Amino acid sequence: MFVYHHIETEIPELHAELFTSSYWHSQHAITGTSGGRNKVYFVSPPSELSGQEWVLRHYYRGGVPGKVLADQFLFVGLRFTRAIREYQLLMWMNEQGLPVPVPVAAHVARVGLFYRADLLIERIPNAIDLGRLLLTQRLDTAVWKKIGRMLRRFHDLGISHVDLNCKNILWQQETQQPWLIDFDRCSRRRPQPSWQRVQIARLLRSFRKELGLAQKEKQSFHWQENDWEALITAYQKEE
Repeated sequence: MFVYHHIETEIPELHAELFTSSYWHSQHAITGTSGGRNKVYFVSPPSELSGQEWVLRHYYRGGVPGKVLADQFLFVGLRFTRAIREYQLLMWMNEQGLPVPVPVAAHVARVGLFYRADLLIERIPNAIDLGRLLLTQRLDTAVWKKIGRMLRRFHDLGISHVDLNCKNILWQQETQQPWLIDFDRCSRRRPQPSWQRVQIARLLRSFRKELGLAQKEKQSFHWQENDWEALITAYQKEE
């Protein structure tokens, strides 16, 4: 069947092959991977396209539907596709000066009633997610306060992050700055404490979950409830 490709980007030289891991393998340009079954790829683009590493992510379904359709979604219009929505949200957040990745391109491949999608973003250099970082070191109170203030900025602007967890917060040591990543299915909403509290509670559960998993494996996870108190105090602007 005919495949209709749509690429949303500010780089006109991009083509559909760039959204496949096989292309980057053929160029010997994959610098690393992350994730399990649904991998994301860190790639080094040609210097004429960018001097920054990129992250390539393919969109997959979760839950029971994912076992049947895996990476296919019902097409009801380009602006409703997951890749385009995330790309446009990232563009807007960059315009607001929020600490999020710079979007490179969104790709939608439509076949009949269904589509598959991919996203390219710039990799945040020398940054590590809190889930991994806390396995090796403790963070001081000032860092937790920075994270709390960062989250407050997002919520004040109505950014709803539906998968807010410790692995989607990065810490960049050289700039002493936290970043927020993975905005699939996220959106802008009217700021309201009701949904914001739900997301903050989800983040707390993720820290407790990682602590429990580490203890079960007899590993260290350098997080304690006092760290959360520092974060939430800054988030609530009660410093």
